[in-house]
Amino acid sequence: MPTKQEVGQRVRLARFRRDMTLKEVAARAGMSATHISEIERGKTSPTIGALQKIARALDERSSRFVEERPARDAILIKRDQRERMFTCDCDGHTISFQKLTGEGPWATTHLIRLVAASGEHCRRAPAQGEMVILCTAGMFRVTVGEESHVLRDGDTIQFPLEAGYSTENLGDDKGELLAIAAQDSRISW
Repeated sequence: MPTKQEVGQRVRLARFRRDMTLKEVAARAGMSATHISEIERGKTSPTIGALQKIARALDERSSRFVEERPARDAILIKRDQRERMFTCDCDGHTISFQKLTGEGPWATTHLIRLVAASGEHCRRAPAQGEMVILCTAGMFRVTVGEESHVLRDGDTIQFPLEAGYSTENLGDDKGELLAIAAQDSRISW
């Protein structure tokens, strides 16, 4: 079990990642800024209820603040340790992608690999954060808001996630995209 100082540091880092003030978190959590400050400074241990309120205010899992694994300075992911993930896009299609980065309490940047069959498409709802997509094989249409762009091998596109986006493999064969997402640690391709 992490110490109250470690829990407080994790809460503070989550707040900083979201660029929120103590008052903003307190208002969203229905708690006093003073109490949250005491938790962050390791002066008091939060109750389970308080931790859940803070986690909701920060759009975070409360378990991230009390996980046994220590916060590491670096996370190494070997090729055979890459995590295969699944999600549904806005149209209900199941999308499979490979997460090439690990999880850390400070992690806000993620590297994602998508291999898509010819004609396969994915539409994502607006979110907070930023995305950079590199086309490593094939040809894709990437639509951000109302703007469409065609990416071929080696092309990149960078955009905020607030407008939502979609990808579609326009090629005759499988294509591959690498995406860097700067957002909350819970991935949504």
